[in-house]
Amino acid sequence: MQRLIELKRALEKDMGITVDMSRYGVEQRLLRLSRASEDPAVQALAASLDQPTTAAEPGDAGEAGPRIRGYYRGRPIYDD
Repeated sequence: MQRLIELKRALEKDMGITVDMSRYGVEQRLLRLSRASEDPAVQALAASLDQPTTAAEPGDAGEAGPRIRGYYRGRPIYDD
């Protein structure tokens, strides 16, 4: 979350825009805006967000669980 806020501030400073953090899909919107920016600091922050996290969740050792197709009222809908 801290990286998202840093990227938001850098984009606001670089592009002179305001990004609403309360809306859904903030991360995707910030990454899309960072691709349009020519500032190397903004691109470096976006690249650090694209890297996968080093701490894997327990049980992610290649287990194939049920695939989530979407969400309805906050609950997952699984593929059958």
